[in-house]
Amino acid sequence: MENEKLEVYRKTVALLFIFFSSTYLIWRLNTLNPDAFLFSIALYGAELFGFLMTLNFVYTTWTLKKRKAPPPPPGLKVDVFVPTLNEDIEILRKTLIGCKNIRYPHKTYVLDDGNREEVKKLAEELGIGYISRKDNKHAKAGNLNNALKYTDGDFIAIFDADHVPEPDFLDKTLGYFTDEKVAFVQTPQDFYNIDSFQHKEKSGKIWAEPNLFFRVILPGKDRFNAAFFCGSCAVLRRKALEDIGGFATGTVTEDIHTSIRLHAKGWKSVYHNEPLAYGLSPSTYKPFFTQRERWGVGAIQLFFSKDNPLIKRGLTLNQRISYFFSIVHFFDGLQKFIYYIAPVIVLTMHIYPIYGRSLYEFLTYFIPHFVFSIWAVIEMSRGYGKLSFFEQYNAVKFVLLAKYIISALKLNRIPFKVTDKSNTGRTNPSELIPQIAVVVLSILGVAVALLNFKNLPHKDLYIANIFWAVVNSSFILGFIIWSFKKIQRRKEFRFPVNFPAVLVNGNPTAVVVNDLSTGGASVVSTRYISPGEKVNLRLIYKAERITVEGKVLRVQKEEDTGMYRIGLMFENLSTELKDKITIFNFRFAVLKLMRDASTPFHTPISLMYDLLKGRLFRRKKDRYRIKIPGIILLDGKFIPFATEDMSESGMRIVTHTKLPENLRKVSFMINKREYPRSATVVWEEELDFYGMKVYRYGLKYEGVLVTSMEKDKLVTAVRSML
Repeated sequence: MENEKLEVYRKTVALLFIFFSSTYLIWRLNTLNPDAFLFSIALYGAELFGFLMTLNFVYTTWTLKKRKAPPPPPGLKVDVFVPTLNEDIEILRKTLIGCKNIRYPHKTYVLDDGNREEVKKLAEELGIGYISRKDNKHAKAGNLNNALKYTDGDFIAIFDADHVPEPDFLDKTLGYFTDEKVAFVQTPQDFYNIDSFQHKEKSGKIWAEPNLFFRVILPGKDRFNAAFFCGSCAVLRRKALEDIGGFATGTVTEDIHTSIRLHAKGWKSVYHNEPLAYGLSPSTYKPFFTQRERWGVGAIQLFFSKDNPLIKRGLTLNQRISYFFSIVHFFDGLQKFIYYIAPVIVLTMHIYPIYGRSLYEFLTYFIPHFVFSIWAVIEMSRGYGKLSFFEQYNAVKFVLLAKYIISALKLNRIPFKVTDKSNTGRTNPSELIPQIAVVVLSILGVAVALLNFKNLPHKDLYIANIFWAVVNSSFILGFIIWSFKKIQRRKEFRFPVNFPAVLVNGNPTAVVVNDLSTGGASVVSTRYISPGEKVNLRLIYKAERITVEGKVLRVQKEEDTGMYRIGLMFENLSTELKDKITIFNFRFAVLKLMRDASTPFHTPISLMYDLLKGRLFRRKKDRYRIKIPGIILLDGKFIPFATEDMSESGMRIVTHTKLPENLRKVSFMINKREYPRSATVVWEEELDFYGMKVYRYGLKYEGVLVTSMEKDKLVTAVRSML
């Protein structure tokens, strides 16, 4: 009921956007400057384009289709394809392990377009099928079509070389195929490397640039039977593929191209909005740019092909609209370029795109249009659209536009580029020359206008353009700074774990594993261990222990708390142990991270709603996201735990051991010397990750702290760990 109310408010904002923006655009027709007609028309066209794109977004996301997975029929014949060209062998290994461990009976094949001996040996080691070919004709689509000739599964699940599926992937998708007209089931593409170029963290939540598409737009398209195949994390019916002659070739985006052909033949699509696989996102600017370039080039190729959705026979009206805007949105770089360059032209060349109206009249129409345009997008994004973040990422689109135009002239001679997912590198300043140029030109334009401000006519017009030049350059500058900050020094991503473990170096010590990979780990310990010393890290999960040998690389002491942050490098790690760590990370670390952090942000309406309900002020004490080790003392046993957040009055902990049902009071130690305590268990929660159970408890300190000095020490210690 509550969600229904929020939806009504959101749709009201969307309707107000349509009214005010339509009114503004009609009024703007009378403001075009005949003395600068082309410039004036260009700016008006950019505004009209933005209105149409927002209108389509509102139309698409007006209602989001929700689905519940039907149970999978037994006995289906399923093949799992993992196409690869030149991806890192360790990245590929993780994916193949995930595919092999899918619970529903299936056969897994690695489709090696690189003809690499190490990939063939890996397939033999894991006991999976290996398929290669002599050439790379038609790139990924050709690779998939080649594999269809050597396999016989009625259904084909496809994962990119860096996407690791969860065990229940087929259990959650095959049930939809009881409808004989369903051609494919697509699931979201979630990305676990949260330090990537596309991820940002704010207020303890993780924002990822693709989430708006996978959480909101595709569920909206699903309502029109227009959700499309996205190349990975999907299951397709072989019969449907055979009906269209296999995966579509002729473009570098075989996924959406194949979808158009399937829909035109009357086949249905399903979008199951539940993350069931996790992949690698581009780590720095260059691979991010390469990926977007390929998508845009594919859109251009589609637009000039016989499968252009506007002329393709067999598509419904809603499907045509949906596909058309999916293609056209790659051209919004032209809109961004006009918005970036227009203030510079006004400030330096004194050419006016708007003519014959006062600033007051302009603002009377513009402000409602501007406010409700932004507000409607934010609300219809349901918390997955952060305006400031999106505007920063938009700084790459006008550069991509030039790439699209160059590629369009090459037509079918465009090579397929694999996105680099090696998780290493940094942004080269030369890669950002266009963005830097826009910032410099904007600053020069503002400087020129300010120096001549006394002699300028129409001062209000110049004030408005100075404002837009500053806003544009601020967003682009934020993007430039962000690009330079994204430096990846580790080849392998360290998974955020925050899990209790034991470090053995003589006497066992309770530690918290902060992050973990097959190369090493970062732990927080109550005991100092010298750099260079050998240790064993014991990780307990699912009733078994993983013991890893390691070497201490670095130690950093937290003076106020007595804790030590220790960096470990693993040694003598067997293939079996590597695989166990991989399974632990994808069965626990990734899922726990996504459950806790990948939640929608507040929109203005949801924020106001929660304020009125008093939800934002229920917690009296500040809670800090602090992750340090502790021990619960229980009948002579020591149960290690990791804190998830702390305050001066309580904390939230996680442990791999379930406390007795009737236990209400516990004794615990965070630091043996300073913080022995007793606490009341306020609430408990059991988290199940494919049979691996973790227990979360809310503890409230018992009684009061002994002295005000001790209370101040605890508060200081807690804050020092931030």
